[in-house]
Order: sequence, then structure tokens, then C-alpha cells
Amino acid sequence: MKLKFSLSSRNKLQYRGNICLNCERTLKITHQFCPYCGQINSTKKLSLSNYFGEFITSMINYDSRIRYTLQDLLFKPGKITLRYVNGKRLTYANPFRFYLSISIIYFLLSGFLDFIIPERSNTTTADFDLKEMTSQFNNDDFKIALDSIQYYRENYNELKAQSDSTNTAKFLYTPESEINRKSFYKRNKEKLILFQDFASTTEIKNARQALDSLRYDKSRINIWLYDRSTTYNKILEEPFAFISYLTQKIPIYLFFFTPVFALFFVIIYFKRESFTSAKLHIKETSSSLLKDLIKIPYLGSATLTLLAFFRKLFFIRRERTYIEHVIFIFHVFTFVFLGLLLALLPDSFLGYGLFSSLFLVFVGPVYFYIALKRFYREGHLRTLTKFLFLNFVFLILSSFAGVLFLIVTAATY
Repeated sequence: MKLKFSLSSRNKLQYRGNICLNCERTLKITHQFCPYCGQINSTKKLSLSNYFGEFITSMINYDSRIRYTLQDLLFKPGKITLRYVNGKRLTYANPFRFYLSISIIYFLLSGFLDFIIPERSNTTTADFDLKEMTSQFNNDDFKIALDSIQYYRENYNELKAQSDSTNTAKFLYTPESEINRKSFYKRNKEKLILFQDFASTTEIKNARQALDSLRYDKSRINIWLYDRSTTYNKILEEPFAFISYLTQKIPIYLFFFTPVFALFFVIIYFKRESFTSAKLHIKETSSSLLKDLIKIPYLGSATLTLLAFFRKLFFIRRERTYIEHVIFIFHVFTFVFLGLLLALLPDSFLGYGLFSSLFLVFVGPVYFYIALKRFYREGHLRTLTKFLFLNFVFLILSSFAGVLFLIVTAATY
């Protein structure tokens, strides 16, 4: 819970005011703190000692929430979410901010360990060359000299015919006037392929210089497409630099992925009314016409049964709101980053990710299952069924979202 510490020099009676300087609410002279916003009731000018005193106090207050958050998050899966959504907001750190803090700390520490232990970042790079794995860039001997580009521009028809028959051309020039006749998608796709081939065979990285050599308009879209083509080549040349850049964006990716994933929790976590409860609700209706109808012998009983059946079929009660599902997922993701954070040091000294792999394969799924069971309070069979379904959805959804995330990241690299 949030603690409040009295700052003796600023808390004296002679410095108290009748108006809160923060929220401007009316205060009594007996109020040491504002009952509305919690700020100290003092009109004294802020001194150096007061400033550092308030800084330490705020750290202690936040530390108490961190301690409770870490304790319940690590050892009481599902309970922390249950208590948070039931009203214990000041006991725990904000789920969204805490998730971002832990994930950022994880990547900062990982980068620091890569810096002080160079072997750690090189263990997976041995005997791996992404450029050699792509046939498009296998032949380093083929380069286009700048003074021979004119040859490709002037003889593109003959070269195109030769390429269609032999499929051996390394670079195929197409005038912009010819490409611009095609649809928007095909036009930009062919430009991107042309720019990639040109960039890889000439090693010209400056977009304006390349477009000038190709006699292409230096429009914003052309410059952007050429920059993307050089980015693609850069990724092939330095794959692990891109992977490092990509992993730094994972917390943001999960932050926006979570609200989408939570929709599936909304779909599967609901309760239908029992048949007996449905009949009882219909009998207690305020409609006098319906009450008279169900009192009719035989017909009333059949009507009541039919209405109760439809109520049971279509009336769905949800005990958890959408945002509560989101908070639950953020707590689970935070636990994952905490586990990976704890596994960083031993994995760094071992030279490979043994502890992180064991954590993700064994500890993570067990934690997720227990959290589902405790937070949603369902039986083992229902929990296991939904656990398997949610893991399947996560695998499929994260695959599609991951591809989109990869494309967007590459486009902004």
C-alpha cells in the first residue's frame, strides 16, 4: 500500500494553507496532506534538503508497490490481477507501466551484457552468412559500372528478350514510362525489384544519385522505394544488427498485440444462465401480459419453457470486462520478461540460453495455466480446454502479426 512520510520542516503548522497548491481543493489547517490528491499541505518554499527528501520519499512509496507487485506476480499467478481489478490499485504498480519498465530493463541489461561479454553475442553468428543463403546476392563478381548503365537503358528491349529466353540476366532495366502504365501495386513492386537489383549490383546507396543514373523521377515515392531496397541489402549484409534492432521493438509489439489477443478472451470467457434461473427471471417479469400468458394451463407452461430456452441460448453474462482481460495478459507478459531477466546472467556465463529455454518451455506454460485457473475461477477441464485454445490462437495470431511487425520494422530500419 502507498505510504506517506511526514517532512518535519515543511509539515509544520505555520506552513499549512487552506488551498491545495496541486489540485486547488479547499483544505483544513489540520490537514497534513491533501485528502484529494495526497500532496503535502505546505506553503514553504522548496529547499535543497526538502527536494531530496521528497525524492527519497517518492522512491520509498513506489518501492513498496514494486515489492508487492513482484512478490505476487512471481509467486501468486492470477491473484495479483484478481486483487488489482477488485480495487487494490495503490497496492500494486500500474500493469501497463510496469510491463514497459521490466521489458526495457531486460533489453538494456541484455545489451550491456553483450557489450561486456562479446562472446555472448557471437555464439550464434559462427558459420552463418545470410547473404550466402540468398541466391540473388551470391555472385559478387557481377557489378555494373556507372558508365555502362546507359547500355542497359538503351538496349533494354533486347536484354529483356534475352532474359526471357535464358533467364540469366543479372540486371534488367525498364524505363519509368513503361512501368508507370501499370497499376499502382504492380508499378511499385517492379520498381522495388529494379532498385534492389540496381543497388546490389552497383552498390550505390544514395537514392538521388541512383535515380539520376536510372533516369527516374526523383519523386518522394521513388526515393522512399530506393531507400527500402538499400535497407533490404543492408539487412542481408548485417543480419544480426537488424535482429538486435528488431528485438528492441518487441515490447512495443506486444503492447499493441495484447489488445487484439484480449478479444479472444472476451469470446471464450462468458457464462450462460441456467435453465432454472432463466425460467425464474421470466416469471418475475414486470409485463402483466406475459404474466397472464404463462398462467394459462398447458399453453403457459409451453410458452415459459420456450422463452426460457431462448433466454438460456442468447443471454450471455460476462463477469470480466475487456480491460480486465488486457490487464491479465499484461501481467502474464510481465512475468515472462521477469523470468527472462533472471535467466540473463546464468545464460551469459554459460554461453547459451539454457535457463531461458527451460523457463519458456516449462515454467511459462505452467504459470499461464495456474493464472487462468485462479483469475477466471473455472474447473480444471474448462481451464485446460481454454488454455490449449488460447495457446493455439496466440501461435496463429502472433505469426500473422509477427510478419506484419517484421515488414514495418524493416521499412523503418
